[in-house]
Parts: sequence; structure tokens; C-alpha cells
Amino acid sequence: MIDALREFITTYYIQPITHDTGYNPVNTITWALVLVAFLFLTLKLLQLLKIQIDRRFIAAVVPYIVVGATLRVIEDAEFVRPPLSYLLITPLIFFLLFGCCLFLLILAVQIAQARRVVNIQYTHVFGLFGLLWCLANLALLIWFASIEVPWVPVAVIGIATALTGAIYALASKYNIRFLSDRLNLAVIAAHLLDATSSYIGIDLLGYAGKHVIEGLIVEYTGTAAGMYLLKLGILLPVLYVLDTEFTEEEEGALRYLVLLALLMIGLAPAVRNTLRMMLGV
Repeated sequence: MIDALREFITTYYIQPITHDTGYNPVNTITWALVLVAFLFLTLKLLQLLKIQIDRRFIAAVVPYIVVGATLRVIEDAEFVRPPLSYLLITPLIFFLLFGCCLFLLILAVQIAQARRVVNIQYTHVFGLFGLLWCLANLALLIWFASIEVPWVPVAVIGIATALTGAIYALASKYNIRFLSDRLNLAVIAAHLLDATSSYIGIDLLGYAGKHVIEGLIVEYTGTAAGMYLLKLGILLPVLYVLDTEFTEEEEGALRYLVLLALLMIGLAPAVRNTLRMMLGV
């Protein structure tokens, strides 16, 4: 029984980290449950720290999403060797980033509250920390890795922007309020960036998807273009429920935290995929 349990853990949890083989049905479900648990724990922790979860807070967190993606590319490019590189693979990278973000957030609050610093908000300081970290990672990648396919970021951003613009135009024409909200549109744009990067990588450049659902779509349809329908088919109903069933006064913090999680799930792989293809990693 113990040997069977050890083999199960090794096969479905340890080897995907040590061999960086991606996701399987077991660890996909596990990490999804861990993410949900972390959402509620994060909500309670931020409330305990009296941190207001709103649009400004989400904007300050966005650079850290890019930080996580660039750290994954640093691992993909083998700039870091095992066992240290294991910290940059899911799920360990989530705990690493969470700890760093929490430390920097507390530090930003202390700086903003310092008597010598006036007219500055902690979200500005926190966001600045993330931006500087993000730029440092990007500089490291560009300095030590050559740009092999420069058209990739232009194509990914261009296609995703065009599709997001089309959705916004339809929402404005037919007065679909939840699709006109800037934060909701940002979430949609992040997932369209992810779908576009998957399509270009798998269909045009010969990459293989690491996610279970992504692999199934390619296997049964022969193309990663199905990611667009999958993303929008799941995302639009979720955004509608968040917009109509969650009130700003009672569930506002939870709503913003869920939107932040959705933004992270879309933007992080989009940035990682795009940078990997651009650098030929």
C-alpha cells in the first residue's frame, strides 16, 4: 500500500516537476483545488492585513504575473539548474511568488505609511517593486538569449487585440454591460492572448501543449484554434455571473480576487508561451 502510494505521488506529482513534463489529469485537478483554497486563504489574509482588494490592487499585482511567467521562461531556457530550477515549476513557483509578493506588499505598506513619505499609496510602491522585478527578468532573458522569431509577439498581441476589440464593439452595440467593463475586458484579452499563443505555437511553430485540455483539443480537432471557443465558452458565463450575482458592497473583495485569479490564469501562460517562441526556447 505504501509502495503504491509512493509510486502514485512520484508519477503524478514529483516527476512532472523534476522532468518538467507538464500537467496530467490528476495534478491538474489537484492544483485547481489548491488554487481555490489559496483564493480563500489569500482573501482572509488580505482582510487581516487590512488590504483593500480593488482595481488598483489588481493593477499593482499584474507585474508579478509577468514576473512569474518570465521566471518560467528562465527555467525553460535552462538558466537555472536543478534542484534550484524546481522552484520555478508549478506548483512550487506559486508558493515562491506568493511568499515574495506578501513580503513586498507588507514592505510597500510600511513605506507608504512612513512619516517621511507623503502622498504615496502602497499600491504604487507595490506595483513599482513588481515592475522593476519584471524588467530585470526581461533584461536577463534578452541579454543571454537571442531573439529567434521576432514576429511572434506582434502576431499574438495583434490578433488578441483585434478579437478583444470586436467583442467590445459588439458589447457596445447591443448594450452588453458586463462585456464593456474594462476589468472584464482585460481578463478576456488575457485569455485571448493565451489562446493565440497556443494556436501559433502548436499549429504554426510545432510546439506541444502541456495542459491536459489543450492536448485533448489538439488531439481530436487537429488544431489549437479550438482554444478560442473553449476560453470564451467558459469565461463569458463566469464573468456574467460575477457581474450580476456579486454585489460591490457584500462580495466585492471576493469578486475582485476571482477576477485577479482569472487574469493570472490567462496572462501568465500567454506571456510565457510568447516569450518562449520569440526566443526559440
